[in-house]
Amino acid sequence: MGLPDRCHRPRPDGITLALNGRPVHLPELEAIVVASLRRSLPRDRHPVAFLHLQAPPDQIDWHRSPDKSHIYLRHLDHWMAATTAAIDATLGLSPAPDLTSGPQRLAQLMTLAEPQATYAATQPLDSSHPLGLKALAQVHGRYILAEHPAGLCLIEQHIAHERVLYEELCDRWQLVPLATPIVLSQLKPEQIEQLERIGLEVAPFGPDLWAVRTAPAPLAERADCSDALWELSLGKDLDAALVATACRTAIRNGTPLTPAAMARLLGAWSADPQTPNLPPRQADLPDPQRV
Repeated sequence: MGLPDRCHRPRPDGITLALNGRPVHLPELEAIVVASLRRSLPRDRHPVAFLHLQAPPDQIDWHRSPDKSHIYLRHLDHWMAATTAAIDATLGLSPAPDLTSGPQRLAQLMTLAEPQATYAATQPLDSSHPLGLKALAQVHGRYILAEHPAGLCLIEQHIAHERVLYEELCDRWQLVPLATPIVLSQLKPEQIEQLERIGLEVAPFGPDLWAVRTAPAPLAERADCSDALWELSLGKDLDAALVATACRTAIRNGTPLTPAAMARLLGAWSADPQTPNLPPRQADLPDPQRV
């Protein structure tokens, strides 16, 4: 699997699934890969991963498509849980870069780019001292250059704002009635279950049509609310809905920010207990698994 903050694609064609050595398609597991990595990927980017399964023949149903390229797996909950666990384990790995060879300049760049790199979501945080960030400038409409007592750091504005919104949604997941119901088509049973699981009111509206009469408050007035509801239906639980809503409503990269807006964002982001403390005397990017 490519590290999601560095290796990703503009299209959802980077996930390859094989079963007993044969390339196949299993949309449910492909969706699990996307959902498990969504919080680490930049907006509108898709993961790169290869998932190889070994299953006994009696667990495989090859009759999902005439060419046998799409399959069903029995005990699908087991495979979904195993896939999620494998991704979590991969993200928890922390390989150290080999700096013993190559030009000295390359070694220096790698040292700066990978200070104590880790993707473990459960690493304990040292909360003995605050971040103390002061916004200095916006870089390429994407990063906030901030001063820290130990030096300088770059914070990606979209990821930081997404984290702030996610925590707010965790505290208050509010659903509101839609002035005009949004009609979605060709929903699968699991998509309807997901919309109902997160509290939305969904009712049949005709052949392969469903009317959604409520929506999360941050999405209700948006022009892309229909697309947002479809995205929410692809999740597997409430947390996936919180992440998707926060990501869609966060400040987009490329949006100009005033000094006051940058200061407010840094204040809210650094106040989050999940925000990582910056290492001393290192210019570092926030770890996307924990931002």
